[in-house]
Amino acid sequence: MLNLAYKEKLILGTASFKSSYGLDTNSRLKKKELNEIFKYCLNEKIIYLDSANDYKLKNFSNYSSNLNVFKIIFKINFNTKKEKVYNQLEKEIFSLVKKFLSKNKIQKLYCVMLHSEDTMTSENKIKIYKVLSSLKKKKLTEKIGLSGYNLINIIKIIKKFNFDILQFPYNLFDQRINNKKILKTLKERNIELHIRSIFLQGIFFINNSKLPTYFDRWKKLFIKIEEILKKKNLNILSLCLSHAFKLNYNNKKIIFGIKSLQQLHEIKNTKLYNDLRFVKKFKNNEKKLIIPFLWKIKKK
Repeated sequence: MLNLAYKEKLILGTASFKSSYGLDTNSRLKKKELNEIFKYCLNEKIIYLDSANDYKLKNFSNYSSNLNVFKIIFKINFNTKKEKVYNQLEKEIFSLVKKFLSKNKIQKLYCVMLHSEDTMTSENKIKIYKVLSSLKKKKLTEKIGLSGYNLINIIKIIKKFNFDILQFPYNLFDQRINNKKILKTLKERNIELHIRSIFLQGIFFINNSKLPTYFDRWKKLFIKIEEILKKKNLNILSLCLSHAFKLNYNNKKIIFGIKSLQQLHEIKNTKLYNDLRFVKKFKNNEKKLIIPFLWKIKKK
């Protein structure tokens, strides 16, 4: 069972709450269950929420009357392909943030986060950073952050700009962030690390025989995980969570997704394991495996 110290590091991901997410297309939650989920989180001191302007669920006030207690991360996605003047970017970004705040009847966000590191490689990057800094100065957000997949680009960005939070994948396959040099860089800049995709959109929970044929080329990896689970008498949920919490970086939080209240109960009651040296065997840097938007799978 997770104690308070662990629960305080958890962030409830909301990507799947009103839309299909991952390989499971039946993940839309109804209002009654969402009400129960938010209530349960408050009772258990799980107060961080991860949201985005392109997620279908934007109005959390329909499901909780205590949103001021939650600390909400709001990822923003907008067009940066064309160069824009500062006033145009300021209007666009402030509009996204203020609209979200108004809908949810709250005054401030925990973090406004860029949904992709590509935003900070565009011609608009300096102006965008200034707008984000302005959001902090005007107390519309406590922190500003960056999310992405390209670790090389991200490290270059955080060395030039003072972001407070980095959101990056970390799971049994994708272990790129677990690098002493990279973690040292994050620590030197006092960056809060939010680990996401710890279940890799749920593929670790799918029986090997039912995995889409797309994953056949990595079948040995999935078999290896299955064998280790049997040998050590572990369950996959405990393994994924233990691996995330085990990352040697103190200033971190863990984003997790659920598709039911029952799954939330299971996560809260999970037993964590310490001896995870064997997890290094699962490491794989192939983009076509670890980056879900590259998966070529037809959803049913």
